[in-house]
Amino acid sequence: MLNKLTKIKRLLLIGKEIWHNKRSMRGRFIIYLLSLVLLAGSAMLILLNVIGIVQPPSHDIDRFLEYELNTRTNDIKRQMNALAAHNIDLSQQLQNDIDRVMLEQGIYNNYDALNNNSEALTAIQQATYQTLAAKMQQAPASGALYLINASVNTNMLEPTYNGLFLKFTNIYSENTLFNETCMFRGNPQVARNNNISLYSTWQLELNVHAYPQADKLLHAKENNISQQYILTDVAHLKESWEQSRLFLMPINSNNGRIIGICGFEISSVYFQQRTKQANYKGYPLITAILDKKADNEYQGQLSNPASFVNATIKTSFDGEHELFTAGQERFIGFTAPLTVGASEHKVAVMLPADSYYHLLRQAKMRLLIMLGIILLLSLLSAGYFSKKYVDPLVADLQQLQQNPDAPPQSNGLELNQFFEFLQTHSEQQAEKLRQLQSENNQVQKQYGLAALRLQEAQEKQKQTANQYIHLEEQLAALQNEIQQVRLQMEQTQQEKLQAQQEREQAQQQFNFAQAALEKAIEKKLESVDPDSYQMFIDNLATLTPKEEDIFNLYVQGCSTKDIISQLGITENTLKYHNKNIYSKLGVKIRKELLQYIELMRNAEH
Repeated sequence: MLNKLTKIKRLLLIGKEIWHNKRSMRGRFIIYLLSLVLLAGSAMLILLNVIGIVQPPSHDIDRFLEYELNTRTNDIKRQMNALAAHNIDLSQQLQNDIDRVMLEQGIYNNYDALNNNSEALTAIQQATYQTLAAKMQQAPASGALYLINASVNTNMLEPTYNGLFLKFTNIYSENTLFNETCMFRGNPQVARNNNISLYSTWQLELNVHAYPQADKLLHAKENNISQQYILTDVAHLKESWEQSRLFLMPINSNNGRIIGICGFEISSVYFQQRTKQANYKGYPLITAILDKKADNEYQGQLSNPASFVNATIKTSFDGEHELFTAGQERFIGFTAPLTVGASEHKVAVMLPADSYYHLLRQAKMRLLIMLGIILLLSLLSAGYFSKKYVDPLVADLQQLQQNPDAPPQSNGLELNQFFEFLQTHSEQQAEKLRQLQSENNQVQKQYGLAALRLQEAQEKQKQTANQYIHLEEQLAALQNEIQQVRLQMEQTQQEKLQAQQEREQAQQQFNFAQAALEKAIEKKLESVDPDSYQMFIDNLATLTPKEEDIFNLYVQGCSTKDIISQLGITENTLKYHNKNIYSKLGVKIRKELLQYIELMRNAEH
C-alpha cells in the first residue's frame, strides 16, 4: 500500500513539473484561443441583450401575470357556475313556496292581486325566509335576495319591488359560516320572527334603479333560464355605502310567466376577501372584474381597496400588454373575457406601472452585471495568457536571431527541441555537404531513370484523377440518399405530431364524456325514490330519544357544531348516533338526509 502511495506521489510530482516547465506551445495556444472565444462570446451576449434578441427581462413578469390571470379567471368561472346551480334550485323552490301561499290566500295564479296586498306579500316572505337563508349559507356570496313583480304601494313615484334581501354582516373572510345575518330589504316582522337584525339603512322594498340589467330581466317576456341569468355591473346599493353586483335569474310561474327575480349578492368587500392577494417579489397584484361603460372605459370590483376603486379605468394596448389608467394611477397587465349567461365582463390582473418598470430595470441590471463580470474575466484571462505566452515566445525568437548559441528562457518544449536541433544541425551540415558532393554525381546518373519514373507517375496521377471524379459522383449519389432519408424522417415526425394531436383530442373527448357521466351521476343522486322516502317516514318512530333529539336539530337547520354544543356530547358520540340514524332511516349520506328533511318540511306546510 505504501509503495502505491509513493508511486502516485511521484507521478503527481512529474505531472506538476511537466505543467510548469515543459508546457507545449500547442497547449498554451489552445488556452489563449479559448480565452479569445470566451471574450467574443461575452461580447456577443451583451450585444444580443442590448438589441433584444436574447429572452427579454420582462418574460418572467409576463409569464407570472398570465399564470395569475388564468388562475383567477378559472376561479371566478367556478364561482359563477356554483351560483348558477344554486340559483336554479332557489328559483324552483321559491316558485313552489309562492304558489303554495297564493293557493292558501285564494289568489292562485292571480299575480296581479299581489299588488297593494301587504297580507299576502308578508305571508310569502314568511314562507320563503328559510329557503332563502339556507341557500345563502350554501352559496359563495355575501347575500341572497328575491323580488316579486309586485309592491305594497304601487303609487310611489319610483317603483319598488317586494321581497327579501338578506346579507351577511362583518365579512372578514371568504368563509361566512359564522357571520350573522341581517335584513337589508323585507318585512321587519319576518326579521323579528327569525331573530335577525335589520340593516342600518333598512327599507321595506328594493328600488332596482342602480341595476338596469335587473329591471330589464324582471320585465322580460322570455322564460329561458339558461339564457336569462346575468351578472350585473357593479353599483352602489341605494341607502348604503357598499358597492356590489348581483347574480340574478328569473322566477317563472307554472304558465311560463316571469313573476320575479332571485339570486345572490357579491359585495366588493366579499370579492376582496375571496380573491387571495398575490404578489410578485413583494409587489402586490390587483385582480378585477371589469364592466364596460364605453369604448376602452371600464369600472368594476378590485381585489384590494385602492384609491381609484370608484374611478373610470381607461385601457389601451401597447402590442404586448394591457395598459390601465385611472386618474393619476397607471397599471400594466392582461385581461381575459368573462361570459356569465347573457352578460359580458372582463377579468383583469395588473401590476402598478412603477413597480413593473422597477422590476424590469432590476432584471436588466442583473443581466448586465453578470455579462459584465464575464466580459471582465475574459479580458483579464486573455491579457494574462497573452503575457505568459506571447511575450516569452517573442523574446526567445529575438534571442535566437541575435545569439543562436544561447538557450531559450521560456521553457517551451518546442523551443527547447528546436535549440537542440540547431546545435546538432550545425555539426551535421559539414558531413552532409561532403555527402552531397558524392550524391550529386549519382543524381546525374539517375536523372534519366527519374524522368522515366516521372512519366509513370503522371499516368498514375491521371488514373487517380479519374478515380477522384468517380468518388465525387458516388458522394453526390450518397448525399441524395441522405436528403431522401432526411425527408422521410421529417414526414415521420409530422405523422408522429399528428398522431399526438389525435391522442390529445381523444383525451379531451374522454374528459368531456367523464364530466358528463359525473354530472349524470350527481343528478341521479339528487333524485328521491318515493319508496325510500316512505321508509324514511315510517322508520322515524324507531329512533331512540337521543337520536330523535339529534334528528330534530337537523330539521331545525343546525350544524354539527351547534348539535354538539346544545346536546353536550362529543363529536365521536354524534358520529355514532348519526350512523344509527342513517341505518334506521335508510340513508347513506348527509345530503340525502337533508333532502328527505326538506321534503318532510314541505309536506308539513
